[in-house]
Order: sequence, then C-alpha cells, then structure tokens
Amino acid sequence: MPVLIAEDNLAQRKYLKELLEREFPDHAPVVEASNGNNAVELAIEEKPQTCIIDIQMPDLSGVKAARRIWDELPGTRIVFWTQFPHEVYINEIRKIVRSISPQPTYGFIHKNNPEARLLRFVATVLEDGADMIDPAFKDSFKRPLLTEFESEALKYLALGLSNWAIARKCSLTQRGVESRLANLYEKLAGPGTGTESESYDKLVFNVRTRAFSEALRRGLINADELEKSEKELSEWLERDCRKYLKTLEDE
Repeated sequence: MPVLIAEDNLAQRKYLKELLEREFPDHAPVVEASNGNNAVELAIEEKPQTCIIDIQMPDLSGVKAARRIWDELPGTRIVFWTQFPHEVYINEIRKIVRSISPQPTYGFIHKNNPEARLLRFVATVLEDGADMIDPAFKDSFKRPLLTEFESEALKYLALGLSNWAIARKCSLTQRGVESRLANLYEKLAGPGTGTESESYDKLVFNVRTRAFSEALRRGLINADELEKSEKELSEWLERDCRKYLKTLEDE
C-alpha cells in the first residue's frame, strides 16, 4: 500500500520521499501532496496505509486534513511531523483521535530530530502499527484536554472580549461563561504557574491574564490561529453590533 507525504516545503517533501523510498521500499509508491486539500483528495483516491503530514500548511492545516482523512479512512495511520509543536495542535489531535472508534494509530515528531530517530518513528507507526510520541512532548499529551469552548475562549480572551461578549458569541448566559472560564483557569493553573500559597495567588494574580500568559507559553494560542480568529470575529462583531443597536431602538 502507498505512503502519502503532505508537506508544502518542496525541499522537505523531496527529502522525505527519497528517505521513504530508500528505507521502506516495500511500501511504495510514495505519493506527494503540497497542501492540506490536496492531501485529503489523494488520500481518498490512493488509500495509503500511512500518511506523514506537516501540521502547518496553506489552505487546510495538517490537523484538519487528518480529521477529513480519518472521517473517510479511519484505519489510516498518520505521522504528524512539525516545526511548530504548539499545544493548540496537540490538543486538537488528541480530541480527534479520541472521537474515532477504534482509535487510529498515529505518531508525533519534531522535524529537528536526527534522521535515525525519524526512521524509528516512521517504522513504529508504518510497520508495527503502534503509536509513537516524541519524548520532548510527552507532558503536552498528558495534560487535561481543553473543550471546544475552552479552546475558542482562549482566543477570545487574547482578543480582548468581555464575558458579556463571549456569552453572546457562544449563545450562553454570562453565568455559564463564568463557570466554564473557571474550569479553564483551573486546567491552566498547573505546577509552576503560581506560588506555594493558593490563597496568596488569588490576591496577587489576575486569573484572566494569567490564563492568557500560560496559554501563550504552552502554545495553546499562537499568532497564526489568532489571525484567523480575529478575521472571523470582526465579521461577527459587525453583525452583532447591528443586532445590539436594533434592540436598543426597539426598547
């Protein structure tokens, strides 16, 4: 069965192809995709046993491409290799994997690893059918998963939205938002994020900005994701502002 490479960087894609053809000749041919949408199309057409997917690609991210591939071909093994192992992507990958039954085989590795380690990772997933996570990111894969609301709320906090605005955006009550944000703050308040005294921390820290700081440190939000969210949010704000003003006129 073929192996699919999804990588927008031509030099890295060529390197991977040559490496796979040399080290895993029994798994030919090696199919190449230059972006996420192309990866999904080729995966459905070629039905590869294993895909090696870059997380950040134009048009469609590697994470979203993987979701679509698994929707159509849930038995496909996927190795995510990335230069940007931010937790925002790790969190999403974990949620996708948990939503599939039986859970698919996958791997996660940093691009900066030496060739020998990369080959070991690929062999474990491709030939052994076992999960393989880069030891450097083991802690990230063990942390509490963020819900869909919590992932979105982090972006809204970073973009400066109030609880009132988040409630309108998510069709929740303000009390509901406050309760959900409290759970989010609890998840982010791990070891090393405060002092030894919880009561002191409550007096000295602003939990909202503290959550943003911790999320930024762990890569649960990043510039690329915030840029996409800000564009979507601007469109929503225009619509919601008109709705709000009309409500005032009707009163």
